[in-house]
Amino acid sequence: MNIFNEIAAYVRPHTDDIALALVATLLVIFGDTINDLARHVVRKQPVWARVLVFIALCTFGYGALSVWLTPVLEQYLRTLSAGAFLATVAGAFVLVGVLAERYHSR
Repeated sequence: MNIFNEIAAYVRPHTDDIALALVATLLVIFGDTINDLARHVVRKQPVWARVLVFIALCTFGYGALSVWLTPVLEQYLRTLSAGAFLATVAGAFVLVGVLAERYHSR
């Protein structure tokens, strides 16, 4: 067994946690942008409507995205070979780190 297979065998049982971490982190990174878009769309509505939209967005919207996207990403990761799995996971975390740095340093 080569080193990629050994490492992948150790990491694969945590694929569900990896998928959730990636989805949650992306939602945190892009949450301000999504909220700004929603704020722009409802800016002329009465305050009670704006509050309801943001409650729905933050509770149901982000929750639904987490619940739906996590298993989709998890299933995709499980289809990859050991080398592709490790490269994808490592690359995804590097990409998320770069995105976090760019979006939160502006």
